Amino acid sequence: MIAGIFLSLAACSGRGSAASAASGGSGDSTYSGDNLFSYTFNGRKVTIRDLMHDGDGKNWMALFLNHVTNDAGMVSIEITNQLSSEVFKITVPNSGTTKVSHYTPSLSNFGDTKTTMAEFMSHYKNYYGEDVTVTITAVDATHVAGTFSGKYLSGGDKPVPVEVTDGKFDLRFTKPAGN
Repeated sequence: MIAGIFLSLAACSGRGSAASAASGGSGDSTYSGDNLFSYTFNGRKVTIRDLMHDGDGKNWMALFLNHVTNDAGMVSIEITNQLSSEVFKITVPNSGTTKVSHYTPSLSNFGDTKTTMAEFMSHYKNYYGEDVTVTITAVDATHVAGTFSGKYLSGGDKPVPVEVTDGKFDLRFTKPAGN
């Protein structure tokens, strides 16, 4: 419940007028920036970078890094797709492939930086990693790259499964390791 509230607040707090402006643009959009995040959800392929440049010559923040860290052997990623208000949270060991199974947030693991987790929020509905695979393909002092995909279940009495596939990230850390 607390994680769900946190995800909802994270999506709302960073969302500007980019989503409405992006949908009203008159031309194709392009993206630029050092950070990349892509995924497919409900048949919709999404690939975003830091900034979106719309066909009208305006720039909009597209990818917001809430935090990306590498501390105590764990990579923690939380990003917001500003254009769709979708939020991803991933915490896994900083090397190799990790399977996140049956993750459910609770007060006992809230803020626990050692718990492997995968969460996704779309349209203000929270989904939790039921069977998600995350692979760290590169990590150094300034960035982390990897892939992810799998099944998430919505919270609530009657969980609804969703698939997120073809996930890929290449993100700069928001703070140096150990700080």
